[in-house]
Amino acid sequence: MPDYRRISVIIPAFQESARIGATIQAWSSYLEQNYAGSEIIVVCDGCTDNTAKVAKESMQSSNCSLDVIELVQNQGKGKAVQTGILKATRDLVVYTDSDLSYMPDILEKFIDAINNGADIAIAQRSKDEQYPGFGRRLIASVSRFVIGNFVLPGVRDTQAGFKLFKREVAIDVFKRMTINRFLFDLEILTIANIKKYKIDKVYVDWQDRPGSTVRIYVDTMRSGRDLLLIMMRKFIGGYR
Repeated sequence: MPDYRRISVIIPAFQESARIGATIQAWSSYLEQNYAGSEIIVVCDGCTDNTAKVAKESMQSSNCSLDVIELVQNQGKGKAVQTGILKATRDLVVYTDSDLSYMPDILEKFIDAINNGADIAIAQRSKDEQYPGFGRRLIASVSRFVIGNFVLPGVRDTQAGFKLFKREVAIDVFKRMTINRFLFDLEILTIANIKKYKIDKVYVDWQDRPGSTVRIYVDTMRSGRDLLLIMMRKFIGGYR
């Protein structure tokens, strides 16, 4: 029987020495109190700062483990998440952002969704909180419209950085992933939808933290290209 009281928490990180400490402290304390025997996997995506060192020093649990994987070159958030997912050993796998935009205690809602029959539970962000810059808000609005109406109907917020999977489902989906950067979320949900996995939405509060490493123009161009690739692969049956 699956043990849904032991969790693999995947945290991708790039140049996060200023923020990763608080995130590891919060997650390790929460897991120690509620999910003994869980693991945290931090994947440093070509970091050249002290992200790995700070992560290791911030672990505050005696009954959970921490593994820090250091990728030599920056390959993108998607690749970092995929690396962590494929290394995970617990029956439930969640990935979340390194800036603590989502507090650990929301995990319970996602586990409830799995216990009620979902294969994947994904965060949907409250509309009360928005990105601070007009550019990021505009891009988010346009992408949600396109994705929710044409690519993955019914799921407008594919980019929220908190998603929980049954481990076998995560492995099946992520081993098919081809997009290494920001739109990897959309690709893995597209794959999951094609493979008929049950995806439940969980509405949560979140907070956009200062210090984002998103490069608005470069990453927007890459995301536009990746969106076209995903739509093309879906159209020609490349994910089956």
